[in-house]
Formats: sequence, C-alpha cells, structure tokens
Amino acid sequence: MNTIGRDNNVKSGFLDYPNYTKNLLERLTEDVITAAIPDEKLKKIRRVIVTGNGDSYAAALATREFNSRMFKGMDYHALRCIDVSRHYVFPEENPEETLVMVISISGGGSRVTEAMKRAALKGCTTLAITGNPESRMAKEAAHILEVKIEKSPVFSPASQTKTYFTAVVTTLLLGLHAGLLFGAVTAEEVEKQKAEIQAYVNAVCTETVLGNVDDQMEALANTWKDYLGYDFVGGGVDFATAYFGTAKFFELCGSLNCLNDSEDWCHIDFFQTNREKIGTIAVATKTCASFSRTLETIESMQKSSRNVLVVSDAEADLFIDRVTVCTLPSARYDHIAPLMNFIPLFMLGNYIALKRGYEYFGGMGDHNPLFSQEGGVNTIKTSKIVMVD
Repeated sequence: MNTIGRDNNVKSGFLDYPNYTKNLLERLTEDVITAAIPDEKLKKIRRVIVTGNGDSYAAALATREFNSRMFKGMDYHALRCIDVSRHYVFPEENPEETLVMVISISGGGSRVTEAMKRAALKGCTTLAITGNPESRMAKEAAHILEVKIEKSPVFSPASQTKTYFTAVVTTLLLGLHAGLLFGAVTAEEVEKQKAEIQAYVNAVCTETVLGNVDDQMEALANTWKDYLGYDFVGGGVDFATAYFGTAKFFELCGSLNCLNDSEDWCHIDFFQTNREKIGTIAVATKTCASFSRTLETIESMQKSSRNVLVVSDAEADLFIDRVTVCTLPSARYDHIAPLMNFIPLFMLGNYIALKRGYEYFGGMGDHNPLFSQEGGVNTIKTSKIVMVD
C-alpha cells in the first residue's frame, strides 16, 4: 500500500488523531470553559460574533450553523476578520451583550489583534481562543480560552491541519457549553455529542480507511497533477471543508484555486473554460441541508465535461456516473463531518505537490521571501493596526 508525504508519514500523522482528540476532549472540560468565561457573563449575551483568519475562519464557518442553535435565541455571526476590525457596525446600546470571539492559535497576527482591540473599545465582551495567552491578541481580550496544539510523536505534514481541527473542536465544545446553559441541549446530549466527535475521528482514522483514501488520492494525482487549477465546492458545513481544502492546496502545491457554494457555482463557475484542465472537488455530506442541491450541481459538473472528485459519506451510486467518489464513514451529525472530511483534499493536494516537486509554502526558509514574515513581503504580522472608530 502506498504511503504519502514528504517523509512518507502523512497517513501515520492522521492515525495519531484519535489519541489527539481524546486528549483534547479531556482537557477542555466544562470547568475549563467556565473558568475562561464565567456563566454569569454568558447569560447576559444576546449577540455572538466569531472571527479569525485562514484556518481559524474556516473553523468559524464549520461551527456556525450548529452554534447558532446552541446560542439559543441570539444573533450568531461568523464574520471575516477584516470586517470585524474595520467594517462591522457594532450596536451602541448595551455593547456588553455582544460577545466577540476571536480564534487565533498563534495570536500574533495584526488583524486578529485589531479586531479584538476594536471590540474591547466598543465595550463588547471579548474572548480569545488561542494557544498563546501571552500573544498581543490575547492581551486585548477580557477572557481567554487557552488551547494547546500537541506535537505529533513524529513530524508529519498532517500536523499542518491540527490548528483547524483544534479550533473546530474547541468552538463546538464552547457551543455545547452554551447550549447547556441556554437550554438548547441536555447534559446527556452534550455527552453524546462529545462521544460522537471521538467516534467519528476513530472511524475515519484507521489503517483501512486512510489506506484506501491514500491509494485513491495518489492515483488521482497522477492525472490531476498538471491541471491549470482546482475548483472547490460545498454548501453549509461542507463549504467550510471546501474553504479549508482551498487553503491547503494554496499552501501545499501553490495552485490556482476557486471556491464557491453549490448554488452559486451554477451561476458563476459553471462558465469556466478549459474545463478539461480543471479539477473540481465537491464535498457532499448526506445529512447536510444542501445535499440535494449539491447532487444536482455535481451532475452539472459532469455533464459540462469536468473532472470531478466527490468527497462524501453517501453511497457512490447516488452520484452521476463518471465522477470519482471518495467515500468516508458517516458522522451522526453533519456539523461533526468537517472534523475529518478534509483529509482526502489534503492528501490529494500533498500528492500533487510531491509529483510537481513543490515544497510546502514554496519552501519554508529565508530563501523564500513570500514565506518570510519579518522583513519579507507578507504583512500578516507587520500590518499596521488601525482603529477606524
């Protein structure tokens, strides 16, 4: 059986996830969450804004629908960080009733710091979800939920997905805590949800499942490696997976990528030319509310002469002929699916990079000015922090 990765250990990296999940669930208890932000504070909240950049924004999208139900009766928004820091109009009346959660494991970016600082100056209740409580973003927050990223026993490119995975699990647990507090779920249901998170990770991260995905993605990469670009599509929680997959393809193989939902794709991306040189990836979780629309969209993809990969927990015969279907185990709840259904996308991107001879991020050293933060051309950390109001 093939293995994957620059050191032939991406599969083994994902095999570490069940144990990583167990440790994460054991650390992020109800008491830890209450210590980070007291229930008395949460009970006064009427509006929630969650934000972040990159992987953290993908995590905000992945948990938006579920947490909207958990923060019962409240306005719940997953917004881009630049919108929170520069454009969102905060309510002037009772600002403390607005909870702004900024997700950033490093906490070092200018924009997350700016968003947190602006929310604090507006009088909002602020919570940093971060692995670095001493970061400049965290220091602007009134409350901090610290989450540590455990290092894998051996290096694997799969470790590059732990930031996203950890942010999704943490935000789901925060949502469950709020759901218990506001009567959206019972204590028994909370435990069932936590058990399902572990069970789903356990089901996907086996030698058999990962081995099959590994072989399938390696074979597909042989024909997809020289394409002009890649098209990522999903609706609802599946859009979060598509978003994260797009990001990983940029990092892994520096490719030209598109991203859209399963409805808007038919209005816009459908009209792309050079279709035979584009790889189109659709994420289709069968319990997702937009699943039937995604099915139709996949049919449109195939009938317009595209090369299509479908990542799904549904039976392969549900999809139109002549598309490649990568079938994963099902999660009981659709909001848990983003924890694992990105894996085929990551494996495919990593194989394409290997076959192109492309280094991660184009090379992670001083020789690459695009990767360098300090003194380079990327201004994530050096961008000027500005208060617009």
